Amino acid sequence: EKPRAVHGQPRKKTSNTRAPESPPSTMTEADKSFDKLQFALPVDENNKATEVRILNFSRPHMRAFHFNWVAFFFSFFAWFAIAPLVPYLRVSLDLCDNGNWDVLTDPRQCICSNACKRTLQNGNILNVVGAVAMRLVMGTWVENAGPRFSMAFIVIAFALPVAGIGLVTNAAGYIAARFFIGGIGSSFVVCQFWSSVMFSPNVVGAANATVGGWGNLGGGVTQIVMSQVGAGLAASVGYNNGWRYANLVPACFLVLIGVGLMLFSDDVPEGKFKELYASGQRKKQSYSALIMASGKDPRVWALCFIYGGCFGTEVAMNQQLAPYFFGYFGLSVTNAGWAAAGFGLMNLFARSLGGLISDYMSSRLGHRARHWVLFFTQTMAGLMLLTFSRMKSDNFAGAMVVLLCFSFSVQMAEGATFAIVPYVGKILKALGPVAGIVGAGGNIGAALWGVIYREVSTSDPDPRAPFLVHGFAVLATCLLVPFVHYPSLGSMFFPATETDEKPDVQPAVKMQASAVDEDAPAADVARSA
Repeated sequence: EKPRAVHGQPRKKTSNTRAPESPPSTMTEADKSFDKLQFALPVDENNKATEVRILNFSRPHMRAFHFNWVAFFFSFFAWFAIAPLVPYLRVSLDLCDNGNWDVLTDPRQCICSNACKRTLQNGNILNVVGAVAMRLVMGTWVENAGPRFSMAFIVIAFALPVAGIGLVTNAAGYIAARFFIGGIGSSFVVCQFWSSVMFSPNVVGAANATVGGWGNLGGGVTQIVMSQVGAGLAASVGYNNGWRYANLVPACFLVLIGVGLMLFSDDVPEGKFKELYASGQRKKQSYSALIMASGKDPRVWALCFIYGGCFGTEVAMNQQLAPYFFGYFGLSVTNAGWAAAGFGLMNLFARSLGGLISDYMSSRLGHRARHWVLFFTQTMAGLMLLTFSRMKSDNFAGAMVVLLCFSFSVQMAEGATFAIVPYVGKILKALGPVAGIVGAGGNIGAALWGVIYREVSTSDPDPRAPFLVHGFAVLATCLLVPFVHYPSLGSMFFPATETDEKPDVQPAVKMQASAVDEDAPAADVARSA
């Protein structure tokens, strides 16, 4: 009977035949152990999987893949869980000009003037500012702590403010809670790092985009689920308490997924960081060196602001759309949640498609094609946002069609951005910090867009005006794409001038939806380091 492959262990020999003599080896015992690793997926010379098999859950690659996107999904779910509950909480926190629940009997009775709008928008802004700081920190921390522990720490630690927001009683408490909840957005940096160390260059764009997209999907699902949970609890325990209890739902999910991934997943293909440090196969890196390598490169900051134009826009939409549909189009709280969810639900495939197209075009035309894919998708996102800003309140169907096209474009641009990031991280030898800075750019952008929505909404009576200004700002970020040029990669208008780096020499994208036979011969499923 053929022996079963075990992750991290060599297969047992079934024959007594003596192996032929081989030249003396200079490998250490740690190197020999490393060389005998077996995997359920085919891997490259760095033990990174060269395929993404969606229906496979084997360790280490696909187990990490699924824990990765699920953890990020619930992070996004919790991050924006409060958005569809705003019609309830603004009355509870006495933000309405005409009183609280002692006076009002329906959330639509609230008169939310400039002071009310400023409080809500300030909460949105501080929410993403909290994420900026944590993303910058997490970019360097994950390099040494490892993605498994880092992700578990984030989802469990930030479950506390997610649940705690239900205890606030005034505007200051609300804004402070939003700030601390924002830290959970740093899970994105870990998400992209984890995927990048598990998957080979030929599929890393698709892998990064898929885990990111399916994670971002939580921002759409939460609009539906939390609006329904909030409405159901409001009917049973009252408007003032319903939204408070509702926030316990995402907090519980965060704790469960954090415990699960700590127990049943790996940091890298070779195992857990703690074990690799103990065996000498991995050494800790200098935080200052990592920060300097990425922080002093202006091209990394160009990608940072480009990402602010796409992911920052998605974050802003997750904050703005449900209240916008409730107020401007006159939808109920639950229907406004469904409408807003349409934007986030496009993550089911749109971000993945951006990564897949980037991988495919790169395999055909070289790395420069990735930059063109990013430029095109981001430009389309800006144009669609401008179109959405002109839709009138009596044309809800038309507005939804445009919104879905806008969402499709902006999420493809996100996937295209992080199809470039792993190569920049490889050149600078600082993947974590590069992912952290670029990821933080999404939240920097969201904060800037939040300022736009706050200032324009309190100065222009047309509720569509902030979307118009935002659309022009997104188009402006596209102008930075041509300046992301590395000699070994090239850029939009200039070819590569150095040949020491060959990032796109792998075959075209392979993304499968079939389970693997974990008992297949080693020669068929693995290549040793």
